[in-house]
Amino acid sequence: KAYLFPEYDTPIRIGRKVAVVGGGNVAMDSARTALRLGAEESWIVYRRSKEEMPARIEEVEHAEEEGVKFAFLTSPTQIFGNEQGWVERMECLRYELGEPDESGRRRPMPISGSEYIMEVDTVVMAIGQGPNPLVPRTTTGLAITKKGNIVADLKTGATSKSGVYAGGDIVTGAATVILAMGAGRVAANAIHQYLTAKNT
Repeated sequence: KAYLFPEYDTPIRIGRKVAVVGGGNVAMDSARTALRLGAEESWIVYRRSKEEMPARIEEVEHAEEEGVKFAFLTSPTQIFGNEQGWVERMECLRYELGEPDESGRRRPMPISGSEYIMEVDTVVMAIGQGPNPLVPRTTTGLAITKKGNIVADLKTGATSKSGVYAGGDIVTGAATVILAMGAGRVAANAIHQYLTAKNT
């Protein structure tokens, strides 16, 4: 009944000061959306520098243009709430960059004694995106990568298990919705061919 907006609108608690923890595209979207919903301040809290952010550069630029603030080389250590369970503030720790890690990005190193309080009333955790292990764990004969992604033919979506197809983030890792939609179309076509051949 979304067409009956705003009567059937889902109520959203809009924070005045929002902190989004993370540096990817989802973090940028979350911070920008907070401002659009009426937040007075929206912060990206990221433990590395701007250069190490995994978000696409245009996402970062759009966030800056819309007024999102950035706390680089910063990571939360504690979130404090009131008696009703609402967030009141977040303790953060400052970092400096050390040697590169296995991803090639410089490793963040905590600066002892650099803790400070960020006054926020909403915290959004937008970190760590990975495949759900349920399907690989419960489906025998399904090949997966070290990262837990399903191994599938990108031209058909066919997996190592006959009659099982996969596409989107579970195969490629985090990507765009349009790529997932395209993978769905490819797999749907291959599934149709598989079922048609099986029934003839």
